[in-house]
Amino acid sequence: MSTRNRTNIGKPGQDVILNPKTMKRYRHIIILTTLLMFAAFANAQNSEFISHKVTQGQTLFSISKMYDTTVEIIVKNNPESAKKLSIGQILRIPKQKADNNGTEGQDVVRDGKLYHTIRSKETLFSLGKRYGVTPDEICAANPGLSINNFPAGKEIVIPGQKVSSQSADTKKEPAYKFVPVKEEKTPEVATTHKVKRRETIEKICNNYGVSVEDFLKVNPELKGKEVKRKMVVNIPAKRSAKEEKQTIFIAGTPDPEPEKETYDRFTDGTTRIAVVLPFLLDRYAPEEQGRMVEFYQGFLMAVERLKREGHSLEVNTFDTGAKEKSLDSLISSGALDRMDLIIGAYYPNHNKELGRFVKDKDIPLVVPFSNKKDELYNNPMAFFVNTLQAAILPDVATNFVYTFPNANVIFVEDTIKSNKLDFIKTLTATLDKNGIPHTTVPMEQIAFNEMEKENDSEDEELVLPFTSLAVEGKENIIIPTSSSKETLNRILPSLVMANLLDTALMNDFKLFGYPEWQVYAQQTREQLYEVDTYFYATFFTHFSLPEAARFQNEFIRWYNRDLQKIYPRYGMLGYDIGYQFLLATTLYGRELPLKINELQTSPLQSGFKFERMDNNGGMMNKKLFFIHYTREYNIEKIDLDRCEE
Repeated sequence: MSTRNRTNIGKPGQDVILNPKTMKRYRHIIILTTLLMFAAFANAQNSEFISHKVTQGQTLFSISKMYDTTVEIIVKNNPESAKKLSIGQILRIPKQKADNNGTEGQDVVRDGKLYHTIRSKETLFSLGKRYGVTPDEICAANPGLSINNFPAGKEIVIPGQKVSSQSADTKKEPAYKFVPVKEEKTPEVATTHKVKRRETIEKICNNYGVSVEDFLKVNPELKGKEVKRKMVVNIPAKRSAKEEKQTIFIAGTPDPEPEKETYDRFTDGTTRIAVVLPFLLDRYAPEEQGRMVEFYQGFLMAVERLKREGHSLEVNTFDTGAKEKSLDSLISSGALDRMDLIIGAYYPNHNKELGRFVKDKDIPLVVPFSNKKDELYNNPMAFFVNTLQAAILPDVATNFVYTFPNANVIFVEDTIKSNKLDFIKTLTATLDKNGIPHTTVPMEQIAFNEMEKENDSEDEELVLPFTSLAVEGKENIIIPTSSSKETLNRILPSLVMANLLDTALMNDFKLFGYPEWQVYAQQTREQLYEVDTYFYATFFTHFSLPEAARFQNEFIRWYNRDLQKIYPRYGMLGYDIGYQFLLATTLYGRELPLKINELQTSPLQSGFKFERMDNNGGMMNKKLFFIHYTREYNIEKIDLDRCEE
């Protein structure tokens, strides 16, 4: 029995179903900038009716115009709609009958125009690819049509087609799979409007001759909401004939003939970015695809913010496909030559190919995911966001001494799992250098034995195993030699019990650990608070932090789903990288490698502090935090840039 994975990657109400039999149909991702990727949801339910889902701002009149029918016919088939029309309501729309010039499901020519009947599972983007036009152009030629309202069975006009009255060759595929898509450029505000009784967003937009999409750009607070009477809203300026465009190239397909023009980067005021990632729509890989899609969704939110701040951006998105594929055709096409910045890729072999290209073209390359040392480390144009853990151990040790100068360190050796010996070795050397005492004890000396408590006489004072380890007047810090969940689960209950039995003594103790602990914090948070826990991390977020909560709410509003419960949060990672590097590229241009650390932003999850691996090597992100779960049940994210070696 086949299974399927439903992943929402667009606006609310837009789902795309990915399964093994249909993956190839969706291998080409088309980017409708900043708000959505691709989707279609209204399909015919039977041979006589079309099922339509009511969306924000729609009226019976506007729906009737979409389907070339009347309000009376809609009400006749949906009596409840006469009293109330609500968002999400499903309407049964009678299907159009074929005329004498063609049969249902076939394209026909009338009055010099090509008419196409939307087929089941067809989308705006697949249709645009087929005819070499953009989704915006199709919608402009068919008022009321949109990605939300693209019903199977409806006949629409295909603009820009050279057709004759004798035939319409609709089966011919374009010579290349390259689709221009209009960029979502934030329009200026032309005027304001005071909402009248019974007005909807669609009606206001129709009256002023502007699109709902542009209206929501200048009224972002109304996304997903309705206008109310006496509300004052912004009216965007009408679009000019000249539109900026965003493009997508599918790896392995030829590029159109290059424009015959000279181009010098950083001279026209527009920052051009390429995102090169495996969206993997040519095979069934839901986990990897889900991570890449969420990363890109967060990235688009950063793009939208920068555009609202007045920056001119052109985003070009390239699907690399599976790791077995090569990027040679993409690189040789010249599509990346004009980029000011490239973000990618995911697989080591793709990073290797991109590395050679950017080094030759002198284009900065942001590597979001890889932390494995390879030849990219010798590439001066590469920026590694995901920190190589071995590279930051000396910094962790130095910051530990700075934060706890009066420490007495107790290393707890877990003989079953000891996977942090490199860290322990580095920290021990730093402690010795700074005259900080330390000792190593077996796990059994830390673990509190409940049986010993039961065997003790009531008259005898209970002696905790921590008593002999404490040094009066110092911060006694317990550090296990393993970051495993099993080790943490052995230590925490003992420390919590000791805290209950002798709170005064345990106030002199702290627990220090590793980045992996944030993965386990969901189950152990209460205990981490009680024993005053610290751990180091290169990225961290928690939804008790206001900025993280705001982003999560905004992400849900954009995409109608929550962030995946994985670490790092890929949506936040995409947002942080997008905002930091796009803004830095816009501000510094060719001087980006020299000035990247001058840009002070407020990332949600990551931090950015880049250092060259050597004189000619890549830039490694060495930003470091200490995360503190306090006994007052707060979480502190401590920025360690204050620490100087």
